[in-house]
Amino acid sequence: MEIPGNLDDVLKRLLATSRSEGGSTVLAPEDEAYLNDLIAAVREGKRAIVIVEEPDERLRFMFSNAGRAEAVSMLGKVIESTGRRLAEGDD
Repeated sequence: MEIPGNLDDVLKRLLATSRSEGGSTVLAPEDEAYLNDLIAAVREGKRAIVIVEEPDERLRFMFSNAGRAEAVSMLGKVIESTGRRLAEGDD
């Protein structure tokens, strides 16, 4: 798996791909806004995990401001929170 050196390079590639396709996106406007909020948070120094699945099913990922142990802990929190919301019926 390719692990990029910094988040800015990943984001620039993602944005360049989007722009090269005429600015089209598969994301809803509210998802675009949410993604922009997340990117802003990472740029402010918040910890993050970015995972992108390529068409050939290869994963590209990056940990920002977090080590591997912190990233695994963050993923555990996401899974726990999602499980709790699903159990409560809040899709």
